[in-house]
Amino acid sequence: MALTPDVIRLIDESVLCWLATSSASGQPSVSPKEVFTPYNGDSIVIANIASPGSARNIRENPKACVSFINVFTQRGYQVSGDAMMLHQGDDEYPEIHRSLYVISGDDFPFKSAFRVMANDIKPIIAPRYRLFPQTTEQDQIESAMRTYGVQPRSS
Repeated sequence: MALTPDVIRLIDESVLCWLATSSASGQPSVSPKEVFTPYNGDSIVIANIASPGSARNIRENPKACVSFINVFTQRGYQVSGDAMMLHQGDDEYPEIHRSLYVISGDDFPFKSAFRVMANDIKPIIAPRYRLFPQTTEQDQIESAMRTYGVQPRSS
């Protein structure tokens, strides 16, 4: 399944994503990830930075889900599919490492990455959009700015 331009835009606007995995016995786990990017138009790649639980779960059970939102617009997506680990020596790894290194730099060294293939994509939106259909993204941004005590950047 292809990642739409809107999914890619929201991945790029998000500062964290959450990788949900489960063990062979079905024990769920959700782990925050900072270094992630769309890849090849059909998946999300995530740097494996100190994630032994996620790595173990993906080896045992490849089903995974990645969720991300823009904290200001309170919109995002949940991307579910099969996950795999990629390591140095795997054919795709150099390209994946380059795309993630642009984000991580030398701050977060990593030697493997997770790739989650998009088999299902669902939107995530704040309840306000459904309860109050007149709500706009600008309304949500202004509310989030007040809540978080931040101001927009000056151009």
